[in-house]
Amino acid sequence: DNVLLGGGIIASNHTFEGDSVQIGWFNAVNTSLGIDSGIVLATGEVSLLDPTFTSTFPLLPNTATDPDLLTVANSVPPLIGQTFTVSSINDVAKLEFDFIPTSDTVKFRYVFGSQEYFGFENTTYNDVFGFFLSGPGITGPYSSPAIHPNGSINLALVPNSNPPLPITISSVNSVGPMNPQYFVDNTNGLDTISDADGYTTVLTATAIVQCNQTYHIRLAIADGTDQGLSSYVWLEAGSFSSPILEIVDDLGLDSTVMNIPCNASIM
Repeated sequence: DNVLLGGGIIASNHTFEGDSVQIGWFNAVNTSLGIDSGIVLATGEVSLLDPTFTSTFPLLPNTATDPDLLTVANSVPPLIGQTFTVSSINDVAKLEFDFIPTSDTVKFRYVFGSQEYFGFENTTYNDVFGFFLSGPGITGPYSSPAIHPNGSINLALVPNSNPPLPITISSVNSVGPMNPQYFVDNTNGLDTISDADGYTTVLTATAIVQCNQTYHIRLAIADGTDQGLSSYVWLEAGSFSSPILEIVDDLGLDSTVMNIPCNASIM
């Protein structure tokens, strides 16, 4: 709540699945990441992003699961003219919570990056992540809590892609190239942001919602097929937000409080 959430959001029922080394707060000021700070999720140790950190951590226990990530990973090949298959997803890190927005929109900014870049594009080792949103007015193919029986949608998509293309190392890269306008080569920047050989530009996840209704968001990332070479998703501090309505009393009304009901029209 104190790091990720911005204005117009009330959150509750927070849960995290994965090892504690897979989630953390980050400070990326004076780097090329494009996001100064926030929360980072990883398929390995988030501390490896620090070039001064030396890991002594063994393989992750690999206990968390999320079948939707496997579905997302295997939806990508036919959309980009490839035939590879991701056989399993491993090292899942998953943060989820309920939230109530104060307007008709929710959005947040993020970056996806990976060690897999420049070696494993268009292969079975296609690391994957997803932002699965469910709630009133949303119908989608992915799983959702029982209170939202119409499924969830994935917000982690290549901008303006049609049909919608999930973001993985195979769908955003400079090797193919595939959507290279959204890719940053970090092979010469590992002394600043260690471990991730490449990452996306700063992207924005956006969804239309209903004011004052309860929604559920599941932010998840996983290794594809193996447990090697980590991937990351950085979530910008204060960016998970719903626009706040600001009213200026310029009519000289003798009042410091104006009660405006949700979905009201203001003339």
